[in-house]
Amino acid sequence: MSSIRLLCSGRGLPWEKLVDLVGADRGCLPRVTLRDRIAVILIDDLPSPAASILKQCMLSGGADALVHREVLTCRTEKSRAVVYGTPAMLHRGCDSLKNQPFGLSSMAIQIRKLIEGSALPASVQVNKSRLVYSAAPLIMGILNITPDSFSDGGSYSSPESAASQAVAMERAGADIIDIGGESTRPGSRSVSAREQRSRVIPVIQAIRQRTAVPISIDTCIPEVAEASVKAGAGMINSINAMETPGMVELAVSLGLPVVLMHMKGIPETMQTGPFYGDAPQEIAHYLLSRVEVLVKAGLPREKILVDPGIGFGKRLTDNLALIHSLEWIGIVTGCRVLLGHSRKSFLRGITGIDQADQRDSVSHIVTVMTRGADVVRVHDVPGTVAALKLSDMLRRTL
Repeated sequence: MSSIRLLCSGRGLPWEKLVDLVGADRGCLPRVTLRDRIAVILIDDLPSPAASILKQCMLSGGADALVHREVLTCRTEKSRAVVYGTPAMLHRGCDSLKNQPFGLSSMAIQIRKLIEGSALPASVQVNKSRLVYSAAPLIMGILNITPDSFSDGGSYSSPESAASQAVAMERAGADIIDIGGESTRPGSRSVSAREQRSRVIPVIQAIRQRTAVPISIDTCIPEVAEASVKAGAGMINSINAMETPGMVELAVSLGLPVVLMHMKGIPETMQTGPFYGDAPQEIAHYLLSRVEVLVKAGLPREKILVDPGIGFGKRLTDNLALIHSLEWIGIVTGCRVLLGHSRKSFLRGITGIDQADQRDSVSHIVTVMTRGADVVRVHDVPGTVAALKLSDMLRRTL
């Protein structure tokens, strides 16, 4: 069976500004925005005759498809295809695919869905705050209450220092503070529920005495999540996608927003020879399966975010492929997407920067260049805010 993945659809030009600049009618916006975005879609495992028909149909609509060079000679049985064009061109190409053999008619329906996107939630309620999704991602500030986190372990050893950092991140522009009492760096060992509670509950209480900033609790243990919510947390961030027994039931009973992350194995062993045939495909469909478990149990889909788990049992190539696939992961799961890339070791593999706390500048580059991240989980909130402001100004300035 062929698999179809959106690689990119672009964000286009600042058409609203251009329309206002010349005094044109804003009613033309839907038309012009369909003409400038180039969507690129990867299709795997096509029979050669199907690849040939696909290319001809796309050409008839003004789009195109790259296929294996031996498709026309039938010297290859299968071919991948890279279909590309503006949404309007791709729609016309899909019109030509109607009633074609080899499952191409149903493939056209999938292509249309990818280029049209899906109706994702417009906002999420965390504690007393309604956080609205927009072109710029929401910012989740990381607050590790651990002695051994990979970049800031032991930095906030008292509730007072941790609360001060939370307030500082909020003032700098953080929309959510994510608090964790267990290091999940590669090779780390699990921490008991009792120890996690002793670390995070006093911090949450101290923060609540100073600010109403939305708080997320980063834990896989139901007892820790429940105690944290009672102390003032309004979101649960689960690195094992709530596979711990009791977590799904707790999430549904609380009715709070949750983050479901993909992790291959456990932190202690996850980086020992991880392997995927197609990381984005496998991870997106795993996340979809976990989303469906929670939805079936009674948690509304609009309260669920998904996280592909950068660095959690992935190779460098897997991490990069996932970052390129965030928009598609959102379409597949029907959920908003969180990206946790800050200071991760894959950045060291690319840049050679050994010290994690010196990777903020390259973390910001990923933040502003990535498409499809609705929330970014970062250590350096002021730097992230500045990078996003600059990126937005450059995008909007003619």
